[in-house]
Amino acid sequence: MKKLQKLLLVLCFTIGMLSNTYAQVPTPDATQTGVVAGGSFTYTVPNTAGQSWTWSVINSTGTVIDGTGGEFALVDVQDYEKKITWNTNGTFYIKVVTTNTTTLCTNEYAIQVDVSSNDYTVAYNAGTQIEYCADDANIASGMEITLDVTLAGSAPAATYYGMEVQYKVDSGATQTATIGTDNKFNIPGITIADAVNPGFTTVTVTLVQVKDKNGVIFNPTSGAEDIVITVNPIPAKPIITF
Repeated sequence: MKKLQKLLLVLCFTIGMLSNTYAQVPTPDATQTGVVAGGSFTYTVPNTAGQSWTWSVINSTGTVIDGTGGEFALVDVQDYEKKITWNTNGTFYIKVVTTNTTTLCTNEYAIQVDVSSNDYTVAYNAGTQIEYCADDANIASGMEITLDVTLAGSAPAATYYGMEVQYKVDSGATQTATIGTDNKFNIPGITIADAVNPGFTTVTVTLVQVKDKNGVIFNPTSGAEDIVITVNPIPAKPIITF
C-alpha cells in the first residue's frame, strides 16, 4: 500500500511538472516586429530528411492556444511550413520542436511575435498639388498624389511597405498603385488637346482602400475619400500686332 501511495505521489508530481513545462512562456530565440492585426505571414523551418516538427502557438500567459478564441488562423502549408494570420493585437510565441525520427532526440526554437493594433488612418497630404494650369506637363505624365498614412498616430515602419493603394479617377474603374515610405503615387496621365479650352476643369481622385505589405486592409476616413484637382484653362495665345 505504501509503495502504491508513493507511486501515486511521484506520478502526481510528474504530471504537475509536465503541466508547468507546457504552461510557460518560452524564451524566444528571435523577435518578429512589424506585425499588424490582420496581417498574414509564412513561417518555415528547414525541411531536413529524418525529422518531424511539432508547432505550437503560445500566448503571453504561457498557455498553448489553437486559435479558436479568434487570436489567429493557421493554414498547414507543409509539416515544416505554416501560414498564420494574426487577428488580434498582443504578444504571442511560435514554438517548433524538431524530433529526429530515428533517435527521438529533440531540439526547439521559439520566436516572439509582437502584434500591433491595426488602427491605421489615411488622408491626403496637405502638400498635394491640387491646382494646375491646363498646359502643365505633369497632367500628361501623371499628377502626383501624396498621402498621410499613420499607425497608432505615428508613421508606419518601413516593414509595412510597399502598400497597395486602390483608387478611382472621376468615378471610373478601380485602379491600383504601390506606395513606398514617401506615400506618393501618380494617377494615369491625361491628355489635354486644347489647353485654352480643356474638356474638363476638375479631376476627382477617390481613395477606395489601402493595404499594407502583409495584407492588412484599412479604409480612408469617411467623408474624406476624395481630393478634387482643379485644371485651369490658360489664356488664349496673345497675338502681337504690328
